[in-house]
Amino acid sequence: MSSEIKRVAVLGGGGLIGSGWITNFIWRGLPVNVYDISEEALNMSRARVKANLEYLVAKEVMPAGSMNVALSLVKHTTNMKDAVSGVSFIQEASPEKYEVKQALLSEVDRFAAPDAIFASSTSGLLITEIARGSKNPERCVGAHPYNPPHLIPLVEISRGEATSEDTVSRAYAFYKTLGKEPIILQK
Repeated sequence: MSSEIKRVAVLGGGGLIGSGWITNFIWRGLPVNVYDISEEALNMSRARVKANLEYLVAKEVMPAGSMNVALSLVKHTTNMKDAVSGVSFIQEASPEKYEVKQALLSEVDRFAAPDAIFASSTSGLLITEIARGSKNPERCVGAHPYNPPHLIPLVEISRGEATSEDTVSRAYAFYKTLGKEPIILQK
């Protein structure tokens, strides 16, 4: 993969969108740190990702021998510092509530590199509001996938008032390396 991004984090990996993102990333050979709030949620993530990969193998989209290799690329944690340390791209897939996404971003601000992209999988919330109060709002971008993210290539990229053009460009390029069809929304 020809990208500056060598490791990613998925926040909210136990949900359908989060587990779809994890599947997409590891299918493409990218190591992933998966964060969620409980071991129960992480177990849900493990089960969903495995089922997604089994589907890809059954449909002969992915070689059977590569499934265990892909699964070995995932590290699960309930510790935010462990999840975002050393990553350059953070795919957030938590519930569609400002207070949840803002709280996660506050933790990301504490532990992640200041230039690590924070891509929210929001379908309707404003990036400006999610990034309100962030120390690094320029790194925040919307990245709305179509479900399931590992099968449907479209990703809508949106920006907030403080999102830098560099962040938008880097997110766009990253999704292209994953075989996605990113579209940068203008409104």
